[in-house]
Amino acid sequence: MTRNVALLAMVVAGAAWGAVFVAPGLAPLAPALLLATGRFVAFGAVSLPQVRRVLRADVPWGRVIAHALTGSVLYYALVAVSVRLAGPTVAVATIGLVPVVMALVSARGTGRVAGLVPALVLVALGQVLLHVGPGQDWSLEALVGLALAVLALISWSWYGLDSHKLLHDRPDIAPVLAAAQGLAAGALALPAAAALLLVDGVPAQPLRALVVVLFLGLVSSWLAVRLWHAAAGHLSPVLVSQLMALETAWGFVFAAIVEGGVPGPLQLAGEITLVGGVVLAVLVDARRSRRAVPVPEVPEVPEVPEIPDGGSVPEPVSTGRS
Repeated sequence: MTRNVALLAMVVAGAAWGAVFVAPGLAPLAPALLLATGRFVAFGAVSLPQVRRVLRADVPWGRVIAHALTGSVLYYALVAVSVRLAGPTVAVATIGLVPVVMALVSARGTGRVAGLVPALVLVALGQVLLHVGPGQDWSLEALVGLALAVLALISWSWYGLDSHKLLHDRPDIAPVLAAAQGLAAGALALPAAAALLLVDGVPAQPLRALVVVLFLGLVSSWLAVRLWHAAAGHLSPVLVSQLMALETAWGFVFAAIVEGGVPGPLQLAGEITLVGGVVLAVLVDARRSRRAVPVPEVPEVPEVPEIPDGGSVPEPVSTGRS
């Protein structure tokens, strides 16, 4: 996979993740937590055809289960409760700082932070303009929601960095890693989804809820994770972290399409600023990559001894070996 193809795969993965912001609105009568757990059950179901291939591979199941928790089940549970307590503004704005945190952690000790500062500032400013507005409630409940959003931020940042490290250390498992994560996430989410159905019963408009769950499981989980794993090994972790900001950008695009409205000037400025930060990060990373490519040395051509006029080429000295 070339660098440009990997960048395109990350853009599509961001769009698939961005659909999460609007998909639950298509089934408003179904509980959000049921949709979230159902999504990962569907993720596990679409991963079942690869179960034999996964079991034959030397998969580090401890790390895969940790990734399924921190990047899927636990992360989205924290997001759901945080949004309920603090509202979507603070929760999504906090979680939107994932690219900044991942970039700073992955760039530490490499001397690359200074060059990334303008891009990081643009991404952070874009998130603030997109999400933070006046009249925010700062009650105790909202502060608890903010704390849960910070935990979600830490959870996904760790997942993003460690999954990239795993792919770098074990490129042989890249073809089956997404399926392994899907199987683990499905196994973790199935008991929770079954308990919710037993307690609350089947939601209203069950067919619509099922379609949304299948879409989230197939597109926002299976496809997005496969694209992430396929592309992450071909890009630096710093650049991968910045491309994660596209999830928020796509979410706002989809929201505008579904709601049929035009974002306000503040949100539009935030969208442009965020995308500008990502583009700047891509350009900085490309420039660094070009500088890092070593220039091949041209081998020196040995000088041919001059033959005196009228002379002959001297016989080679025998080495005693035939």
